[in-house]
Amino acid sequence: MRWLVIVLVLLAGCSRGPNEEALKAQVQERMDKSFKPGLLELAGLKRLGSSPLPSGEGGAERVLVYYNATLRLKEGYDFKDWEALSPATLAQVLGAREKGVIGVKAKENQPGDLLRVYGTGTFERAGERWTAVAAATRDVSPAPADPGNAASPPSSKRYLDRLASVVDVGPPGIDPQSDAIISEELDQALRAIARRRARTQEIVTVASGPASGEYMRVVEAVLANLSKGKRKVRALSVETEGSIENAFLLGRGQADYALIQSDVAWLAATGAGPFAVDGPLGRLAALGSLYPEAVHIVVAAKSPITRVEDLRGKRVDLGTPQSGTRKNALSVLQAHGIVVKELAEARGDGPQAALHSLRAGRIDAFFSTIGTPARELARVAATYPIRLVPLSREAVARLVAEQPGLVAITIPPNTYPGQTEPRATVAATALLVASVDTPRDEARALLELVYESTDFLAFGSAQGVKISKASGLRGVAIPLHPAAVEYFGAKPEAPKPRAKQ
Repeated sequence: MRWLVIVLVLLAGCSRGPNEEALKAQVQERMDKSFKPGLLELAGLKRLGSSPLPSGEGGAERVLVYYNATLRLKEGYDFKDWEALSPATLAQVLGAREKGVIGVKAKENQPGDLLRVYGTGTFERAGERWTAVAAATRDVSPAPADPGNAASPPSSKRYLDRLASVVDVGPPGIDPQSDAIISEELDQALRAIARRRARTQEIVTVASGPASGEYMRVVEAVLANLSKGKRKVRALSVETEGSIENAFLLGRGQADYALIQSDVAWLAATGAGPFAVDGPLGRLAALGSLYPEAVHIVVAAKSPITRVEDLRGKRVDLGTPQSGTRKNALSVLQAHGIVVKELAEARGDGPQAALHSLRAGRIDAFFSTIGTPARELARVAATYPIRLVPLSREAVARLVAEQPGLVAITIPPNTYPGQTEPRATVAATALLVASVDTPRDEARALLELVYESTDFLAFGSAQGVKISKASGLRGVAIPLHPAAVEYFGAKPEAPKPRAKQ
């Protein structure tokens, strides 16, 4: 009889929370608030059960309810449009993961198309009723913060563990300074070993980015699809610190392909900025833009800062010293007539640390260049209201004209919880780059794979959904590979000259 008692207890647990009809009404309300009313119709919903959560304020009972929803599009919608709401936003609204949204098509979705979502919702008991509460608490196992295109310093222990299969070293008990030095050196050594071993085994190497970052997710989705193709190509995604390192690896012939921010690619091709010492990396050739990485200026929702000019006299995190975010932040300030010394404080801790500092009141604003919606921002915005500061129309025009690789873009309403207005900004693009001597047929096959036959959403890449041949030339400011010229029907161009400041 013990098993029967356990089953009855589990069934009782599954009955907690709102019933199916109340859940349907709540799901439809969420969609109408976040997307254009009438765009998505709830065609069906199946309540799967619930699990208890920690009590809310005042000890109110809370539960997490699981459900499968079928949504019908009443109008056509192009999820690949860079200025449309993405499936990641739909996942955020309905408490799902990106992999839990099924039915997004390679081309524009048509009226009548069905989307399926494996969602969740958090509810709190108020007397005999259950009320929906903040979306952030829907995550019973929060996803790690997305590092975007900037890696945080890992510990030397991680590298010693990874290095153990190659060299048996590692005396214990090192001091913090030595730990940092060893970590940096082992990191570089392990990446070099992986690249050299791959090349000796005739494996195609793709310089991606930090582990668990969006660049890595995109590359792994492509390589997984590549392994299933007719051409038996062996390929390896190489973990790197991001765009600047990727450009150097590709430019020096130490990688076959790379993902590089479009504005960084232009700096590399023209020998500007961090590439000034080495000079132009003439081997780089663009295959195509993948998705936008928008400049975010984040403040607390109650902040008096409403314009970029309001940052004068404020404490602002501009991004880490060697990051694309910092480069973009300085350009945005300059375009609005602001110099760094006019800020009360200019920090360089990076977006994740800056987000904590903003919540603690230690800074007033921070910059972050990242794809939208940024996972950590969306998660935090559900419980700590934030606001995005728009760039002025004049500044956007100036930045696009003077900074090759940047494009004008609008972050649509409801990209983040509480964001009810569109926000004008600029964006770099994630650029797929090869070398000038990459075989044309190989590059063409990769282009077809990336733009036509890879299901990025299935690999948890929210930004990969934005990859479209229609936007493949946006933000490209370096010469195109001959295969890309043929694929997009474009004319090859030389790197755009540096604009006068």
